[in-house]
Formats: sequence, C-alpha cells, structure tokens
Amino acid sequence: MINQFGNKIVQNHLVGKLLNISIGIEIERMRSDYSGNMSLTKHPNGAGSPFKNPWITKDYLESMTEVVTPPVRAIDALHYDYSLTHVLRRVINRDELLWPLSMPAILPEHKDKSLLAIEPPAKQAYFESICERYGITQGAPCGMHINFSFNSDVLNCLISEDNEDLSNIVKIRNKIYTTVAQGFVKYRWLLTYLFGASPVAQGNYFKPGDGPEHPIRSIRQSHFGFIRSFDVDYSSVDHYVDRIMDAFNRGQIAGVAEFHGSVRFRGGKDLEALKTAGIKYLELRMFDLDPTTDTAIKTTTLALIRLMAAYFLMTDSGEFNGNTINQLDAADSMNEAVSLEAPDQISEYADHAKKFVGQLRAFTDQLGLGPEYLEVLDTAMSHVDHPAKTLSARLTTKITNGSLLEYGLAQARQFQSDALAGHFVFDGFKQHDGALSEGELRTALFGGNWDAQ
Repeated sequence: MINQFGNKIVQNHLVGKLLNISIGIEIERMRSDYSGNMSLTKHPNGAGSPFKNPWITKDYLESMTEVVTPPVRAIDALHYDYSLTHVLRRVINRDELLWPLSMPAILPEHKDKSLLAIEPPAKQAYFESICERYGITQGAPCGMHINFSFNSDVLNCLISEDNEDLSNIVKIRNKIYTTVAQGFVKYRWLLTYLFGASPVAQGNYFKPGDGPEHPIRSIRQSHFGFIRSFDVDYSSVDHYVDRIMDAFNRGQIAGVAEFHGSVRFRGGKDLEALKTAGIKYLELRMFDLDPTTDTAIKTTTLALIRLMAAYFLMTDSGEFNGNTINQLDAADSMNEAVSLEAPDQISEYADHAKKFVGQLRAFTDQLGLGPEYLEVLDTAMSHVDHPAKTLSARLTTKITNGSLLEYGLAQARQFQSDALAGHFVFDGFKQHDGALSEGELRTALFGGNWDAQ
C-alpha cells in the first residue's frame, strides 16, 4: 500500500510534517442588497484598491469580491479567512450583504458588459472577450479555491539533499505534485458528493427551460455551471502546459487564465515557466461555498483535503495508470453524474465511495494519524450511507418557491450581524490602499492574540 515516497517519509519520521500542509484559501462571494439582488455598486473603498490589495480584491464581475489568505497552516488559513471576511463585511455599503451561496444572488434581467469588473485596460479587454464568448451568467457562480504545498522538509527528503542536479530536483518535485493532482482529479466526484452546495439557482440565472428539472447536488460543478471550454492532460507538466497553450493558439480560450479545470499546477505568473521552474503548489478549484459557515469552509473539510493529499503521495491509489485521456474522461463523467444526482438519493457511486473512504481509514490506522482524521472519515462514511445528511441535501430542505433566496438572505444577515458585533476593527486597507505585506497583515489582524504560521 505504501509506495517509495511513503516509505521514505515514514523512515525519516516526517508523517506529521507531511500532514502540516501549507494552505492558502481564496473565497469568492457576490455582494447583494437586502432583497437578494446582485449589487450594482463599485468595489468598496474601505477594502483598499483592488489593484493593490492582494488580500481583498474582486473577480469577473464588479460585485464579485474575493478574499485571499496567505499560505499558512490549515487552522491559521481559516483564521485569516474569518478575519478578512469580517473586515470586508464591515466596509461594504450598509445596504449590502455578502451572498453566502455559490449560485449568485438574483441577477439583473438585462445583463451586459456594464456588470463586468472595472479593471486596467488589458484585463478589462480579457473580461470583455470572456463576456462575448460566454455571457455574464456563466461567470457568475462563486467558489472556493484551496492552494497547498508540502512542507519543505518533506520535499527535501524525497528529493534527497545530495541531489545537486537542478533539472532532476524539478523533475522529482513535479512528479510529487502531478501524482497528487491526478488523485484529486480522479476523486473529484467524491468531493462533489460530500461538499456540493448548489442544488438550485436564484432568479434570472437560467432562461426558461434551460436549467435542471429538479434540485441536484451541484449546479456549479456540472455542465450547467461554471465556464469550462476544454480539458487538460495531467500526466506531466509539459503535457499540461502544451494543452493549455494549444487551446490558446487555436482560439479556444482568450488567455491562459481561462483554463478553469478542477486542479491547476502553479509555479509562477508565466505558464511556460512551469516547464523549467516546476510546480510550486497546487490549486484545487472544485469546491462550492459552504453557506452554513461564515468562512465558507470548515476545518473538517480541510482535514480531509490534507489526508487525501498525504494518501495520494504515499500510495499509488490516485495516480493514473495507462491511458491518461481515458481516465480523465472517466473522472469527468463520474463527477458529472454525481453533480446531477438528486441530493437526497443514494449515489450511483456509493460503493466506490465506501471503498475509497475505507482505504483512507486503513491508511489512517496504519500510520496512527489519530482521532482528527478518523472523525472526518466517520462523517464521510455516514454521509455516503445517508445522503440526506450531505450539505446539498440539507440545503434542499431550505428551498422555497424553487429558490434558496430566503435561506441565503437569512444566513447573510446573520453573518453580517456577527461581523458588526465584533470588538476589533481594522481599517488599514483604506489607509494603505491595502498594499500590506503578509507580516503587516498578520500584525494588523491578530496583533499578539494569534501567532499565525
């Protein structure tokens, strides 16, 4: 069960450090009014300049905010997420809320380029080209991205300190990350089952007759949801880069940022640089917002992600074998099927889910990883056996008149009230345009109360 990487990690007593993954979170949320309509106002001044503030910015639409945490320990990432989100809630207009669901607030009946984010000329032109290609609606769903990298001690051990060949170091690091990426692509369907949270859409999203006929697990993760114009090849960094560049050269996408796959290889601003510099971290993009929590993601979700990353690295269970394209197609088909299932029904792939969760449990027991992960796996298995417990199924009980409008507003109002009731107020983003370093941000948000690492 344990592969060569895994044996080396165990022999060097690095299992604990392997699980101590560095995580950065990106949370997209739409601003709405108190009636649940998409806000039409500009990005809040109190959040600083969206062009200079790396921690609170905006995305495709002017009303779409994005909170970005620095890469830290998992629990610290949530503290940053919580604190930055509270700052954002405090600086939006008094008649606005942060919409807590992935599927947007009520969109205007007339949708045109005036809704796009106001950006510098080059990015503005890019957004306009996206709008011409797909329209406003397909770019409106919000989600959560998890960026993660492995502990440097773990990477150095697997690469080995006596290896001075830079190209070989990059090759091994790429092997580590491509192996793990393949695992997350392969089992994306399970994450959609457990954490899908977009069973219905609000007003003016679908044209009459265009949407699903009944609530499903995840509109955003299905073909009804976010823009996805082509697939990539995760078998190697070269194949990954070449596929994206080929799509760009053929005119399938307006820019490399238009690749919206479930996993991205990250290593720098220049996609081509991945071939020489290699992968530095992975970006997981398959998560709906969890509207039951202020932070849009729970500690238990991050615990499962950390466990899966360790499992994919230390075993061969997630790695593609044989024809990569066929396995990618199979993974996409499984995710599409799970996305479209009725949330309260046993999944077509329930037996596959039970087998995989059982393998994770055996891995956890073998390495003695402890109750934190066993509790997460117990919950996952319970949700496989009892789909009514899943997040999407629980949301279907909140649907009124075919929408989650009332529920979304109630949650948004409660989260807003909680944020405004807090004693600590940070308004430094407005003073500095938000151009704070990670260290300055940590001091400003936490002072000496929390030593984020």
